[in-house]
Amino acid sequence: MWTDDWIGLPYAERGRGPEAFDCLGLYLALQRVRFGREIPDPDCTMQAALKHSVVDDLRPSFERVEVAKEGDALLFLSAGRPLHLGYALGNRDMLHIEAHSGSRVDCWRGMRWIGKLEGIYRAR
Repeated sequence: MWTDDWIGLPYAERGRGPEAFDCLGLYLALQRVRFGREIPDPDCTMQAALKHSVVDDLRPSFERVEVAKEGDALLFLSAGRPLHLGYALGNRDMLHIEAHSGSRVDCWRGMRWIGKLEGIYRAR
């Protein structure tokens, strides 16, 4: 499967690849490779994006949807704030990256993630 090349990549803060990524960098790279979409890179960490309202600035470029399909952005809360982004592989699984584990496929509908889901967003 195409995801095999994207599993096991190391995490790096503000990582934009190809050697290492953060969650935003991985999402942006997958959009570019899978769909040819060039989504503007705010060039910051997720924490810094919150301070500068980057998440809110990017929302008009995305439509909130109820059912995920490949390429949708899965936005997750941490401490009540949107701090993690996953790339939907469908309405069950996602490809994402975390500092402690690198990139991997997880079930975003599983117990660890579903309660943290802020929303599903599709690029317009």
